[in-house]
Amino acid sequence: MTLLPPLLRKLQAPSLVLASLLLATACASAPARPPVSIGTGQPRVDPVTGEPLRASPGDVITEGELEPFARDDGGLTPEFMRGKDVKRAAVLLPFTHPSANVRAEAESMLAGIELALFELAGTDFLMMPMDTAGRASTAEARADEAIKEGADIILGPLFSANVNGVKQAGNRKSVPVVAFSNDPNAAGGGAYLASIMPEEEVVRVMGYAASRGTRTFVYLGPDSTYGRQVEAAMRAEAARNGWRMASSAFYPADSGAGDQARQIASVVKAEYSVSDQRIGVMIPERGTRLLSVAPLLPYNGVDLKRVRLLGTSFWDDSSIWREPTLEGGLFATPDPDNMATFRETYRRIYGRAPTDLAAAAYDAAAMAVNLSATGAIQHSGVTDPNGFMGVNGLFRYRLDGTAQRGLAVKQIGGSGASVVEKGITQFPPGGS
Repeated sequence: MTLLPPLLRKLQAPSLVLASLLLATACASAPARPPVSIGTGQPRVDPVTGEPLRASPGDVITEGELEPFARDDGGLTPEFMRGKDVKRAAVLLPFTHPSANVRAEAESMLAGIELALFELAGTDFLMMPMDTAGRASTAEARADEAIKEGADIILGPLFSANVNGVKQAGNRKSVPVVAFSNDPNAAGGGAYLASIMPEEEVVRVMGYAASRGTRTFVYLGPDSTYGRQVEAAMRAEAARNGWRMASSAFYPADSGAGDQARQIASVVKAEYSVSDQRIGVMIPERGTRLLSVAPLLPYNGVDLKRVRLLGTSFWDDSSIWREPTLEGGLFATPDPDNMATFRETYRRIYGRAPTDLAAAAYDAAAMAVNLSATGAIQHSGVTDPNGFMGVNGLFRYRLDGTAQRGLAVKQIGGSGASVVEKGITQFPPGGS
């Protein structure tokens, strides 16, 4: 396993130029087992906002400030990298998407990549951001351009509909694609999904509940793509372990859940009337919607002492933890200890909190830098069965392109939510 720690030092704010190239390095020590830090451990000169930026390790340089490019090895090569064994990662994100929210997500992800480069990079690694605009045809065209410029790995795209064309371009030169979709249908065929999949959260929280005696589960959630994904994962995990899915109820994503809550309440009461075990009730909602759905269970006569309320990482939100109905509720999430330094450093530098995908982008970039340093920036390196330890915790890519993760479990209590079981730090021997 290779350690990708959030070794983010106190950097002064770098400029974030979405149309620019990020130039940095990949000088790192070879990984060891047991896991070690991939950082160089060497002091670094930090960029200072407002000062002229030159082609130094860790700098973010606008196109107009770049030295002339060479083509020593047939790929995009800044003059200061000439003669080096340059490794290149293309970043395909929708920087000019029509939606302001999507543009903000792309910017936050690129900022996460910047942080990984500033911490882990040296002088022979080139990052090439390219704008997909969120369109499949544009994403495929950008991937083709990246391959022509010598990309060894592609980070992105964001949307599942754009992944197929990008991985087809990558496959023509056997270039791995690490995309950020959470749609499992986009995985495989040379594409690996860096997002935390709902399936991984379901497996983790159901496993924890089962270890505490819960073997019967029900689903109460939205009739949405996400909701269906969570429910299908519950059924698969129950079947795999010999547990029971007693019932599922889907309410319209844009209307009330009263009828469905009554249905599930009836099932739950019938189940615990003939068994001493607590029933697991999954509600994959967030925010005010969760606060309106969860109380419908006690309203319909469910004894909350006889159930275990379960959620996804949507529940990792302090604004919902004061709801009495949710006290004792369990959900899976990245270990907060791994995220703390990343979040603090990101907020200090950029003046805002990182998005969830910013952390995923940091881990993807850190993995690419490490693989380039060890000469394993290829499919076999990405699918290393020992995995990687990043700010989102332990992860490894399966051959089908999905990621297995060492998530933590948190429980909601009177003073907030606390970790009741930490994520694993090492995968068992063999594949996932």
